[in-house]
Amino acid sequence: MLSYLKVENLAVVEKAELDFSPQLNILTGETGAGKSILIDAIMLLLNKKTPANIVRSGKDKLTVEALFCRNDEEIILKREISKNKSLTYHNGELAPFAQVREKAEALLNIYGQKDHVFLLNTANHQVYLDQFCQHGELLGEVAEKCRQIKALQARWNELRGKNQQARERIDYLNFQLQEIESLNLKQGDETLMQERLKILAAAETILEKSDTLVQDFYQKDHSVYNLLAQDLPAASYLQALFPEFGHFKSEIDRFFNLLPEISAYLNTLAGKVEFNESELNEISEKLSRLEKLKAKHKLTLEQLLEKYEQLRRERDDLLNLNFSLNDTEKEITRALAEYKALQDKLRQNRQLNAKKLSALIVRELALLEMAKARFEVRCEESEPSMENVAETGTDRIEFFFSSNPGQPPGRLKEVASGGELSRLMLVLKSIGGDEAGATFIFDEIDSGIGGKTAEFVGEKLRKISARNQVISISHLPQIARFADRHFLIRKEFRNNQTYSTATILEDDDRVREIARLMAGSAINADVLKAAELLLAKSRP
Repeated sequence: MLSYLKVENLAVVEKAELDFSPQLNILTGETGAGKSILIDAIMLLLNKKTPANIVRSGKDKLTVEALFCRNDEEIILKREISKNKSLTYHNGELAPFAQVREKAEALLNIYGQKDHVFLLNTANHQVYLDQFCQHGELLGEVAEKCRQIKALQARWNELRGKNQQARERIDYLNFQLQEIESLNLKQGDETLMQERLKILAAAETILEKSDTLVQDFYQKDHSVYNLLAQDLPAASYLQALFPEFGHFKSEIDRFFNLLPEISAYLNTLAGKVEFNESELNEISEKLSRLEKLKAKHKLTLEQLLEKYEQLRRERDDLLNLNFSLNDTEKEITRALAEYKALQDKLRQNRQLNAKKLSALIVRELALLEMAKARFEVRCEESEPSMENVAETGTDRIEFFFSSNPGQPPGRLKEVASGGELSRLMLVLKSIGGDEAGATFIFDEIDSGIGGKTAEFVGEKLRKISARNQVISISHLPQIARFADRHFLIRKEFRNNQTYSTATILEDDDRVREIARLMAGSAINADVLKAAELLLAKSRP
């Protein structure tokens, strides 16, 4: 919602501040007073190019500042234009014009004699019809199925691309896998081989030293075992005399009993470390190959084994590509059939509501002095395929229009005039379909109409303003009477200069302005009474 607008030094407007109602705002004033200039001020937030001499004569800079309220959020957009530069601001911070325009476009909907982007963009025709149909859940299902199909297609394209290079890649993977497989290793084997290699390399020394220990500990006549056996009685004698020696006696006994076990173990080493040149060469060669492979890949054995599993999985995936391709094709076919079923349902719903909407708009246009107008919502059917699936369906929706009897409806953007587009836009917006809270600006919506038609336009504006803010310029009392907030734009001449001002009208001032719109300058008591009655009719 546009809550507040401040304009300084724009053409004849020296300074104007407008505090808008969230409902229906009407701007009136004599011709040339500057009503449209205020709309032009808002357009400066949307159009980068500016007319020549837009800055008020004698002033250096014009400023347009707008405050928008959306839920609990306040948004301030500002533009300053001087002779040499143009600056734009978002919430007080200097910002690129594109950013400010994007914000303004999301907040404003302007419909004037030259501003009908909504109707001239055929994509919006489909959006409007779908809003009228109120089948958002169905649209969501169509969109989800479309995304699923596109994801499957991307998967299929990826698989096909891989399949074309699969043979060469499989050969390469097999080579790498064979390198690792040939080592026939698992985690921890490297350490075990290194330890085994040390033992084999020192087998002769190990046997020699273990034999020496066996002889010295147990087998020689003067071995440690035999000497201790001779000394054990002496130790027992000392223990009997000195009980505290008992601890040492126990240790002597334990060591004495341990010597046969040590000797037995040392004797078994011969079988474990017997020199085996073939095994030594085999381990040495395997470790050498392992080192080369580790250096080549810059990986440890554990990392090489992890890489092996990754390579194996990739190879298996490649070997199964044909199966995956076939499975994906079946999934695509199934998803496309499901999409088509949803599309058929969407088409039927659109076609049914297109007829209802067309008849409703024709009936409404007749009340706007366009009784001979024809309006059609056409659905151009297109069967779903992989090439045309879209989140909003494959059919194309477009509005067709004719204002002249005997002339077949043509594409709206090609045959409708600016005034016709304005009235059509008014009808569309009054029917509904938009989310509440938007701001609609209608410039010269009452051009060329009067009487009951003007009354009808006013009622439509009020209906729209029940859900959305409306700002409209008007010359007609039948429309101005519906305003929730009525602004009078005056033009004054002072010191050889023109000034435009904007004032909120209340009570008697509003009655007098309605009277002026009814009778021009010939205002008398009867006209004022008629204006009071007209305003009284507008009150709920």
